[in-house]
Amino acid sequence: MSSNMNNLEKASGEPRDELQAQATAERNLTGQDDPLNWSLASRSCYTSLVVGMAGVVGFSSSVMTPAIKTISQDFNTSTTLSTLGATTYLVGFGFGPFLFAPLAEVFGRNIIYRTTFLVFCLANLGCALAPDIAAFLIFRFLAGFTGAPSVANSGGSIVDLWPESERSVPFSFYTLACFCGPVLAPIVAGFLTQYVSWRWNFWLVLIISSTLWVAVLLFLPETYPCKLLEQRLERQEASDSETNRVYEENGLAQRPSLASRFMISLTRPWTMLFTEPILISLSLYMAFIYGVLYLDFTAYPVVFQTARGWPLSISGLSFLGIGTGMALATALSPAVNRVHAHYVRKLNAHSHGASTRCSSSSSSFQPPQRSQPEARLPHLIFVAWLLPLGLFWFGWTALAPTPWAWSIVSGVPFGFGLVMLFLGITAYLTDCYAKYSTSALAANSLLRSLFGAGFALFADGMYDRLGTPWATSILGFCSLAMAFLPLVFYVYGARIRGLSKFHLATLKR
Repeated sequence: MSSNMNNLEKASGEPRDELQAQATAERNLTGQDDPLNWSLASRSCYTSLVVGMAGVVGFSSSVMTPAIKTISQDFNTSTTLSTLGATTYLVGFGFGPFLFAPLAEVFGRNIIYRTTFLVFCLANLGCALAPDIAAFLIFRFLAGFTGAPSVANSGGSIVDLWPESERSVPFSFYTLACFCGPVLAPIVAGFLTQYVSWRWNFWLVLIISSTLWVAVLLFLPETYPCKLLEQRLERQEASDSETNRVYEENGLAQRPSLASRFMISLTRPWTMLFTEPILISLSLYMAFIYGVLYLDFTAYPVVFQTARGWPLSISGLSFLGIGTGMALATALSPAVNRVHAHYVRKLNAHSHGASTRCSSSSSSFQPPQRSQPEARLPHLIFVAWLLPLGLFWFGWTALAPTPWAWSIVSGVPFGFGLVMLFLGITAYLTDCYAKYSTSALAANSLLRSLFGAGFALFADGMYDRLGTPWATSILGFCSLAMAFLPLVFYVYGARIRGLSKFHLATLKR
């Protein structure tokens, strides 16, 4: 059995050193060297900084959507070409973590925050001053590419700062920032575009992000355990041989090289995406939902400005329904944790009972006696149906003479379901792939970003040709077809995991 698992680990491309490096560092950090031992006030302050960065990057992703037509007029170009500002941002956002994730593992989180977020600030300055559409699109791609590491690293910083039993609240605020940022942006940007200038959308992002950057530069300490261990050894004037000795004592022959990290970062997510049925199916589901969200950023102004005659500034308020649903989902995350704890006990008891009735066989898959990933899914079986409900509701109430309030309220179930599904599926993938979850989530993030980029492009044409009711209904039917996935994985997830090379590799002791 041990040799089989070694072969699986070798096939998955995961170096033993990388898998154990962070655990090694955590075992060797004590006292105030360990971020988990810092005061509650300090950890809360640092969390607010990283959550703020994630929020402003999300805000920037959709801040241009109310100004698409104005930008096309100013640059004397087509609406489709100006819409590429949203698309290029999301493409950059999808690929950014592939480059910067291994750099963060080597150099720590802080240097990545300070350098990439500074470039993010400067890229938004470039957007505000862009002389033509070509320069504008280049700066938008650069903003997405350098903003992505702050979002990806923020989740890691929260893990560094909070023990598992206390992470639900920080992660709730992190999720709220990631999703409510893009929803809040069209509301604010609509007023700025109508009454000041579309360029002030980016001046606003620059003001907020540069303020955060100065605060990060002055106040945010390093939290990555591996980097903290290296710093402690340096303070003790430890030699490289001494540093490696600490790793060797914990089962590590040598720290992984930067080249090795880059190779894994660039290849393993693609390998997993095309070979893991769990990852590809759930990532496609999340990517579709994410694409619909960014399609809405383009479609809502079309519906409320064209069909109902609302001015640009007021039309942004139509996103309040989606934002309210997201806030409600975030507020209910502690209740979701209690549901998860209940099903952990239930599924573990069932798994233990089943294993005692089964004959032992080294060739058959035996579920490990640990938290079952399917415990993340029971509430999603019902939540998934809120997405098609919200889409059909919006599609057939968006036009007059139906009162406008009905179409805005339809965003509540959509926003609620989106956040709940995002949290639940992300947690499921993390539990399922464990030490490979970084690669799984990188692939998931890339696919989501590409769908968001693509959906934003065809929103105008789709709604012009099909009309609001049927264009939205097509999205609703697609969402309806995918709503069965949480149930499928809850019932058959254990069997599917038994066929997963990467999941089986995580069971190696």
